[in-house]
Amino acid sequence: MNDLITITPASEVTEEYKTEAKAWTKWDSKKRKTFPYNYTAEERVLVLSGSATLTPKDGGDPLEIAAGNAVTFHKGFQCKWKITKRMQKHYAIFADDEEVDDDDEGVPQITCDVCSEDCMEESYFVEEDESDICVKCYTKDKDKYSGAQHQKGGEAWVEPAAAVEKKSLPPKKKQKKG
Repeated sequence: MNDLITITPASEVTEEYKTEAKAWTKWDSKKRKTFPYNYTAEERVLVLSGSATLTPKDGGDPLEIAAGNAVTFHKGFQCKWKITKRMQKHYAIFADDEEVDDDDEGVPQITCDVCSEDCMEESYFVEEDESDICVKCYTKDKDKYSGAQHQKGGEAWVEPAAAVEKKSLPPKKKQKKG
């Protein structure tokens, strides 16, 4: 058993928890099938529909979560998600047992789907499978991620025109003093 994850069966989830969860952010797996995830803060989840197998990075036994389950991912839990049936869930992130806003500084909200590192500051978003790739992983295999959207702070990033012009201009020639 893994001490960094708590799964409450659907039959034991309280009405109070279900009501509270309705106010949390809703997530839909859509096209996501498998991805690693590193929980850098506590996350609480109510699975609305679907199912997944979570394989802990520490080699622990795979865990199954499904519709109706309440799941608490404690800080430090690392796993590989495998969505077995398209999933929808409500989730909230908690720091020191207090719910934090999705916009709070210091709580990474984007982690690389290759290496699990925090990449909120800068990343590449691959629309095909809705994956986030950190700069390091993107640089290692640019061809694989061609067409990925460059993002900073989770928003599309377009380099300022002055920087683009500067890169594309040929170097200035020095004039001879005569």
